[in-house]
Amino acid sequence: MGLSKSAKGVIMILLAGCLWGTVGSIVKILNSYNISSQAIVFWRVFLAFIILYSYIYITNKDLLKIDKKGILYAALMGLICQSVFNTLYFTAIEKTTISTAVILLYTSPIFIIIISKILYKESFTKYKALSLITCVIGCFLTVTGGNFKALEFNITGILCGIGAGFTYSLYTIFSKGTLEKYNQWTMTIYMLGFGSLFILFISKPSDIFFIDYNLKVSSIFFCIAILTTIMPYTLYSTGLSYGVESSKAGIIATIEVVMAVTMSFLFFNETIIGWKLLGVFMVLLSVLIIRFDKIRSQPNGDLDCS
Repeated sequence: MGLSKSAKGVIMILLAGCLWGTVGSIVKILNSYNISSQAIVFWRVFLAFIILYSYIYITNKDLLKIDKKGILYAALMGLICQSVFNTLYFTAIEKTTISTAVILLYTSPIFIIIISKILYKESFTKYKALSLITCVIGCFLTVTGGNFKALEFNITGILCGIGAGFTYSLYTIFSKGTLEKYNQWTMTIYMLGFGSLFILFISKPSDIFFIDYNLKVSSIFFCIAILTTIMPYTLYSTGLSYGVESSKAGIIATIEVVMAVTMSFLFFNETIIGWKLLGVFMVLLSVLIIRFDKIRSQPNGDLDCS
């Protein structure tokens, strides 16, 4: 018997999280060429827009059609989920530490669960509660190895980190709200277009354009555009369109942390032992727990226990 549509959606979101988890390693490689974070963020989003727009223009121009309301949604997603998010996240890293910023970023499932309950009437079950707690603790252990000294408490950095978690969560919320009317490819294209535009406005052109982009660096940028932007965003939004609840998707996507640690282990010889290994297992366990939650609220108020 084949997989259900919902199960396929979960797999897509897992794959999206895994691909997002490769960002850190690729960024680390680009940093070795003394390329600024602003340049990396801009080219990642802008090249993704150019590549995806060109592909859709050649294969199915109809997907480029969008009404004024759709443009407004895409602009908001580009502004909030790309420009504001990246600004807050990198500020949090600058003011605190990478570990602190990452931990605060993964407050996003909490925001998703709260907002989804308010906007989409998604139920908050015991399985979601258990999965969320397991996920948050697992992320903390995975990133810090259980060492509180890895965290740095700076009020500006903390607020920016929480803001990054909130704006990160809004991508799921916006996507869920737009997928009933707009195709996921359409929304992704215009979100990336507006995102790159807004990022350019808050960046220093000298940090973006006046860099020696050799063939190797340019190839890495195209890689980061396709593997960590186009593919995961498309997979994630498609997974949501397959009926996966927003609150569940937010937890499932934290597999990104596990992938990031695994990549660091494979390519940068970072260790995964002790508390960090326990954290990896807890994140994986949180994804399994959420699959036990089969109860979904229906528009008519009935429960689907399939």
